[in-house]
Amino acid sequence: MASLVSVKGLKKSFGDLEILKGIDLEVQRGEVLSIIGPSGSGKTTILRCLNLLERPTGGQIDIDGQNLCKERSGGEMQFATRSNLRQIRKG
Repeated sequence: MASLVSVKGLKKSFGDLEILKGIDLEVQRGEVLSIIGPSGSGKTTILRCLNLLERPTGGQIDIDGQNLCKERSGGEMQFATRSNLRQIRKG
């Protein structure tokens, strides 16, 4: 069974400050997940990246088998188009 949410090597930096350093995550349909950690550890940043409210600087995110973003060779990020993003968010 394919994961509902699949995150591979997720990275997010703000200037020289690297917040997310290669996060891998799989969430199956019906699974409940908690993200815990101290203040400033990147919990909200992960959630914002999953919604593309923040644009990741590396890695790949797939939601229900549809690609939200992925890192191309050379490090450039490719993001879903607005219409694809709307469809992914509708579920």
